[in-house]
Amino acid sequence: MNSPLRFSVPVGLLCLFWFVPSVAQEVGDRVVATANFATKYEKEDVGKVFEGGIHTIARVDGKWCMLDNIEGWLPLQYLMDLSDAKDYFSKRIELNGQDSIAHAHRGMVSRELGDLVAAFTDLDRSLAINRNNPVVWMNRGVVLQSQGKYLLAARDFNEAIRINPKLANAHFNIGLAFYALGDFEQAIAGYDVAIELNGKDPIWFVSRGSAKLNAGNLQGAEEDYRIALQLNPKLSDAYVGLCNLALLRNDFETAFKEADKSVNLQPKNAMALNARGWILFKQGKNREAISDFDRALQYAPDLPLAYANRGVCYVKQNDFSQAVADHTRHLELDPESAVAYSNRAVAWLGMGEYQKTANDFKAAEKLAPELDEALNGHAWFLATCPDESFRNGKLAVEKSKKACGLTNYQDWYQLDTLAAAFAETGDFDSAVKWAKQALKIAPAAKKIICEQQLQRFQRKEPFRSKIGKNAEEGILGL
Repeated sequence: MNSPLRFSVPVGLLCLFWFVPSVAQEVGDRVVATANFATKYEKEDVGKVFEGGIHTIARVDGKWCMLDNIEGWLPLQYLMDLSDAKDYFSKRIELNGQDSIAHAHRGMVSRELGDLVAAFTDLDRSLAINRNNPVVWMNRGVVLQSQGKYLLAARDFNEAIRINPKLANAHFNIGLAFYALGDFEQAIAGYDVAIELNGKDPIWFVSRGSAKLNAGNLQGAEEDYRIALQLNPKLSDAYVGLCNLALLRNDFETAFKEADKSVNLQPKNAMALNARGWILFKQGKNREAISDFDRALQYAPDLPLAYANRGVCYVKQNDFSQAVADHTRHLELDPESAVAYSNRAVAWLGMGEYQKTANDFKAAEKLAPELDEALNGHAWFLATCPDESFRNGKLAVEKSKKACGLTNYQDWYQLDTLAAAFAETGDFDSAVKWAKQALKIAPAAKKIICEQQLQRFQRKEPFRSKIGKNAEEGILGL
């Protein structure tokens, strides 16, 4: 059934006054419903659209349309673009300042338009008029969440759940809040209830899958991503999840296929582009990787991951100033990111900015004392810096041992750093011992590097490098 039934009157109140939208709606437009509607195929009601709901137009047939995630057809004339909708609800508020629903709807439109202050003000006003509306509590929580105030958001979601324990969206949103806080078990608990109440939204399974992935439950994550694709075979985000799973398993071929599917389905999906770019980088295709990161940032200019990954690519290309710029932007977006400080330290080192290198490694370790990447990078700098005033073999050994302990002495890259640290102290017997161990467990492509290091330490020569060391960099001498 591909065409809508031409019915004339939707269910629910249409307008309190005459208001004509000025912008024609097209596929892809974000629109707001001005009343409650029953949507139809032929003579059958198959879906519902509620006043104030914000949707994306998926199909248009004359004066009728279908919306994303809503079955059935409804008239375009009762949908407004965002700016018209804000004016529409403002006029309702002018007529009745105690219209809590109009305040609530205008608040969510303001959020969609990026004005979080106005959004919070309207939703707060709505609750001042009526504190018993669970949806408004939930929506105020969504705005707080958008402001990064996750604990406050969780309180609002809990209040919504107290009023209506069966409000599935509130349980889902509390899952999002705990996910952002890094409490993945609590996030999963929220998603579990949401899915139990209404398990038809594929995005909910993707979200729970990502929480399971972060909690280390890889099988559970894959099951959720597969369920999401059963519900929506064209869901780009589910393929991103499968890509991340494959990356964790070091299956780069599968990871690339899943990321490529995601990008092909949704060319403007920044997370998919970022994932594919990272795989291209791992394959040594730096230019292609940077192109994907560029596109990701075109569609999501504030995506910290894309800046982080592009910065690492620039280091690989010896474009250290661009790398510093990207890692600095990462820090502007996420000032508490130890990884960003560690990555920028590597870029500073490539520029010969040794004091800035030292400062950034210290900042990374202050934020995350157990971050093995930062410890390893700092140890490498202390052991191999060309400027003697920054070298400290004893401290390099201490930091390197801590990094190796965090990975159970199973990372060849870190063992190589430990060998270099011992060489800087003059303990070449220990340097040779750990260089041999690094050679033993290194992948085939890296064994020649390890052999060169071993020979150097057997000659009782310390190592000097202008190139920093992080999880992706090779070992290059002066």
